[in-house]
Amino acid sequence: MAIELRNIQFTYPSGIKALQDMSLSITNGEKVVLMGSNGSGKSSLCLLLAGVIKPDEGDYYIQGQRFRYCRKHRKQLCRSIGYVFQDPDVQVVATHVDEDVAFGLRNIGLKEEDVQQRITVYLELTGISDLRKQTVHTLSYGQKKQVALAGVLAMEPEIIMLDEPFAWLDYRQSQRLLGILNLLNEMGKTVIVSTHDSQFAYEWADRALVMQNGQLKADGSASEVFAREQLLEELDIAPVKQNLSCLHHS
Repeated sequence: MAIELRNIQFTYPSGIKALQDMSLSITNGEKVVLMGSNGSGKSSLCLLLAGVIKPDEGDYYIQGQRFRYCRKHRKQLCRSIGYVFQDPDVQVVATHVDEDVAFGLRNIGLKEEDVQQRITVYLELTGISDLRKQTVHTLSYGQKKQVALAGVLAMEPEIIMLDEPFAWLDYRQSQRLLGILNLLNEMGKTVIVSTHDSQFAYEWADRALVMQNGQLKADGSASEVFAREQLLEELDIAPVKQNLSCLHHS
């Protein structure tokens, strides 16, 4: 089992209940979409899975081991799960592109020869090799998102989460990202995408999770979930058109 949550509760200091009695399990190698209207708890769930926020109650298991939110477990987590934030400006930390991709690798003590090799591999994979020596502040928003993705992939985690990854990407960037998601899955990685794009979710995912008010309201294969039209309307999820290909995603 890649991820298991048992009766997770989380309330922000403001009193907003972001996650309520959240229990779910995700198996290794699944392609999962996480959906829900704004304020449904999607981002809070992603932050919890990434170890950024700690639940008030409940247990989080990753690859069969309970995550304890101590320094040791947090350091181990970055090797198991990678999270690409919706806003790259909160994730890209270095002045130059290559240094940003190297940041996490050096933090875990990887040899410099291996660091440089991974920089080359993952900048090429994300299609931004030509930006290797660029200063980050000169990049477009879409390019920054690709830098953030390269940095996460360079850590080679078994589970990759992405929050609205197609936002601000142009057509070419979107097509490359779609290819990367499929490649990661072919490599046996677990891929979790938080998205508002129903068409992409329906065509790409093995499984769809839909949240509302911090609770999991629907969980099943993408085809099963999107067949429940009345429920989707209640959850503010857009319907889908059949027989379209996500290869034409824009």
